[in-house]
Amino acid sequence: MKLRKIIPYSIVLLVFVSCYKFKEPEKPKNLISKADMVNILIDLKIIASITAGDDVKVLDSNQVQSQKYIYKKYNIDSTQFALSNNYYAFHLKDYEDIYFKVKDSLEALSRFYEDLELKELKEKRTQDSLKAITDAAAE
Repeated sequence: MKLRKIIPYSIVLLVFVSCYKFKEPEKPKNLISKADMVNILIDLKIIASITAGDDVKVLDSNQVQSQKYIYKKYNIDSTQFALSNNYYAFHLKDYEDIYFKVKDSLEALSRFYEDLELKELKEKRTQDSLKAITDAAAE
C-alpha cells in the first residue's frame, strides 16, 4: 500500500530532477586567463604535494600561508579564483585544456628533477671514486 503512494511521487521527482538544467555561470568581469589558471593550478598542486609530506614543517616554520602566497603572487583574491574556477568548470572543454596543460607541465617538471637527481648522484659517485683512488695512491 505504501509503495503505491511512493512510486508516483518518486517518478515526479525523478522527472523534475532530470529535466533541470544547470544555469551557466556568468563570465566574471575579472576572469583569470587560461594561462594564469594553468600556472595557479600548477603552484597549488606543488604546494599540495609539499603539505602532504614532511616538508610542511618548512612552510610552517617560515609561516608561509600557501593560499595567501598564491593570491599575492598572481594578484588575485579568493573570490576571483573561485568565480573563474567555477566558470571554467562549467565550460568542460576549456577546463579539460587547462588541466591537460597542468598535468603535462607537472610531468615535465617531474622528469626534469628526476634527471637532475640522477646527474647529481652520478657526480657524487665519480667524486667518491676519485677520492678513493687518490687516497689509495697517497698510501
